[in-house]
Amino acid sequence: MDPVRFRPESPLVADASVWINLIAGGRALDILRALGRPMIISNIAFGELERGRDKGRSAANGLAALIDTGHVTVVDLPPAAEDVYLSLVAGRANQTLDDGEAATLALALDLGATALIDERKAIGIAATRFPTLNVATTTDLLLSDRIRSVLTPADLSDALFATLAEARMRVPDHLLDEVCACLGPDKTLLCPSLPARVRSAQKSDF
Repeated sequence: MDPVRFRPESPLVADASVWINLIAGGRALDILRALGRPMIISNIAFGELERGRDKGRSAANGLAALIDTGHVTVVDLPPAAEDVYLSLVAGRANQTLDDGEAATLALALDLGATALIDERKAIGIAATRFPTLNVATTTDLLLSDRIRSVLTPADLSDALFATLAEARMRVPDHLLDEVCACLGPDKTLLCPSLPARVRSAQKSDF
């Protein structure tokens, strides 16, 4: 991941939480069209979304539509990735991940792809165990030059707001200022998933 600007040229393997964010943002199809190639989800992460239907969650429905149009590909975890996957789900709690996150990292490693994953713990484990693996977040993708080239500033602001207000997307600390600038002060104040210190700063600007 570029420390200044993420460039989504490589294949992207996205975890379930990323799909929840993108679908909540309402611009998933535009984003996928801008990428010019299907994004990937592991069958294990897709299964997590499918199980969410029983709890009234709609992300699986939105993702199924994108799969049907060929914009998303569901990939089974290959045998070559199973050892990595198992090493990420078995062990002490502070060193293991849930099944979907583990499958996302293992599949991205196997494919030589970028892993899109938002959970802080998963990002930290990936950085320690797989330092050559490219890892990025939903926020990196939304703020990338590729996506900014197809979404107007107003559309990007609306998409970010929806992901934060509806899906409670986690924003990496180093991107908080840029996200707030895209949102504007009024929308920033309405996003309880953003740190309180960030929202308080907006109040002081009035």
